[in-house]
Amino acid sequence: MSIKLEGVEASTVIQETRQTSQINMIFAYIDKSLESLMPEKKEDVVKVSLSAYKLDNINIREAIHERYDAEIIGKDLFIKYDGRHKEKIHRRLASSAEMHNQSWDVNVNTICVMGGNNFRPDVGIWFQTPTFAQSSRPIANSCLPPNVWIEVFYNRDPDRNHALSKIDLIRQYLTDIEYVGIAIPDAVKPFYPNPNPEIATTPVTQTFRMPARAPYIVHLWNVNSLPVYYKMDWNEHLVLRCGWVVESNIVLNIISQL
Repeated sequence: MSIKLEGVEASTVIQETRQTSQINMIFAYIDKSLESLMPEKKEDVVKVSLSAYKLDNINIREAIHERYDAEIIGKDLFIKYDGRHKEKIHRRLASSAEMHNQSWDVNVNTICVMGGNNFRPDVGIWFQTPTFAQSSRPIANSCLPPNVWIEVFYNRDPDRNHALSKIDLIRQYLTDIEYVGIAIPDAVKPFYPNPNPEIATTPVTQTFRMPARAPYIVHLWNVNSLPVYYKMDWNEHLVLRCGWVVESNIVLNIISQL
């Protein structure tokens, strides 16, 4: 027995079938690209070129994000493998920001749209909560980037380059995003423990260039400012333009654990 479809219904079914086929083709290509990477060669950020595929369809983009913890920048897919240390830092920074201002909308690894790209800031702070539609379908409803954008990265490429390259992208599209990059050491041993855990914190030390060794902070106030670098050590803090105080101990307590 066959069912005959006519008119708009038939056209919709054909379109959905083609779209599903294209999505499956993209998934197969991405999976094959990832499988080709030996475990010991898998980086913190893996780049997969999708230049052979059309990504202007919202459903296709949403399907990619549902399957992969990724960002789509231009025609490239970036998949991040953060690990436990970085994920703990993300959560605790977000918790600190929420405690500072409970009216802020603070999220970890949430999709936002900027210039046709789909980003996932490690921690994003929105001073005004996005709409319900933007929160449920951020790509379809063009959820704006956060007011405060935080990236945590290892002091090595491609992780470092991927995080810092977003500074230039931010400058191209929006003028008033406060960017904070936090570099942690690329090390096999823990950071040294806090020698004076009971003392009050003091401001972090500014440097004239990016430090060679982590931990350090990269701070960008707005599109017209230059990135400012700070060495990070125990019992120090950085006061952001938004008023939130970023405590170095939040980060160092995690990377100093055995």
